[in-house]
Amino acid sequence: MKTTISQSQVFTHFCLLIVFSFLTALPVSAESSVSQNNDTASAETESSLMQQIKLFFHIGDTTRELNMEQSGINGLNDTAGQSVGRKQLLLLKEDYREKIENSPDNDGLWAGLGSILETLGNDDQAMAAYEKAIQLNPDNQPARQGMSRIRSSRRVLARVYYYFQHEKEYAPTIEHDLATWEEQAVTTQVSKSWGHGKSMGIGWLEGTIYQKNELYGDVDFSLKRQAPFFQFSWPLLDNLAMALRIRDEKFTNNDNSGYYKVNGSEHIMTGYLALSYRGSGFWADMNYSREREPDPVYDTADQRSALNIEVKQLSGISGGYGFADNWEIGSSLYYEQYGSTRKDQWNPNIQLSHWFSGLPGARISLGYGYYTDEHENIVNMTSSYQWNPLERLQLRVEYQLEYSGNEDSWLNQGDIVMSWKIVDRLSLVVRTDYSREYGGDEDNNFYTQASLNWAFF
Repeated sequence: MKTTISQSQVFTHFCLLIVFSFLTALPVSAESSVSQNNDTASAETESSLMQQIKLFFHIGDTTRELNMEQSGINGLNDTAGQSVGRKQLLLLKEDYREKIENSPDNDGLWAGLGSILETLGNDDQAMAAYEKAIQLNPDNQPARQGMSRIRSSRRVLARVYYYFQHEKEYAPTIEHDLATWEEQAVTTQVSKSWGHGKSMGIGWLEGTIYQKNELYGDVDFSLKRQAPFFQFSWPLLDNLAMALRIRDEKFTNNDNSGYYKVNGSEHIMTGYLALSYRGSGFWADMNYSREREPDPVYDTADQRSALNIEVKQLSGISGGYGFADNWEIGSSLYYEQYGSTRKDQWNPNIQLSHWFSGLPGARISLGYGYYTDEHENIVNMTSSYQWNPLERLQLRVEYQLEYSGNEDSWLNQGDIVMSWKIVDRLSLVVRTDYSREYGGDEDNNFYTQASLNWAFF
């Protein structure tokens, strides 16, 4: 039986949560935070501020890397805060430089400046600051640890990436599950890094795509997916960076169980090109992505779905502006082009985000999106929290509530990201996400991503 919910109840709780969150927000300006870090301020307070900013950038970079692995696009939700965080770092940097002018022999100030520069991605300047700190005090451990991190980032990196997705598609017209989709892939990659944002690598992808028909109890398709790829990223200017991936994907029959089969093999070229700008109080991205169109072709006569081995292209821009203390407004505009019979369309989005000064690591965002051909309105609210439960372990939990106008349904989505530095040269990243719709549609989706990284030369 189709699940029914009271939309008025959900909407009421939604509004109450928004009102409570905004009333309890006590924004503190980045300028005032920095000005409190004067010569008489405690090092513990200053260290706590830096730890929160470094955590924000590390978790953000980790999540965006996982997004690029799958889709070649980063949404507003995972790019939010770049303007606020970078502005705070730049203010802290100037504050440290002023203090160093007054106390040039303070090794702690030089180590702190190095940490800020490292977080900003200025590795060469950070190394110079760390070296100065050690010159003044050979026992300065933060400076030595910072130098070790930068040296570790300039190694040959071996990476194993795993992806698994399980999705159940519900058909509201017949009030029955239509199909179950399962996809998994393993990617092995070797790359050379020359520091933050400077890398080149090659790799191989091996995976399978399987869809079970829930009406007939058999298999719609069962395919094997293989692809070599090349990946490259490099800063073009101090605040401008580019990233590129090219992948040649081949699809063949994995077995003979599928109702639909590939005749021999089919190839598509996928990949992305991304330009990213990070300024003080402002960020902007420009993306072009080619990925396999994720939606199967639905045959209404046979009530079956055949895999659509066509390319979906996304081109667009996005940006964010920190217009007030701990507040950011972001927007994006993408043009979607489909290789199938689906009509091309525009997708504009806007998002308002706030970070709580009384609860460091917490964020709430409100977003709206529209799809021109589908005439689809999407409204969502996202709340997240990130913290360091252990020195080498970072976590982020996130919840999103989304309403779809066309389907008249509510989507509940939970997401957990974990980054664990096992030892100096070995790290593990795991992301798990589950979502379920209620109301006019009842799709549910689970996926997980894991990446094991080893710097060995």
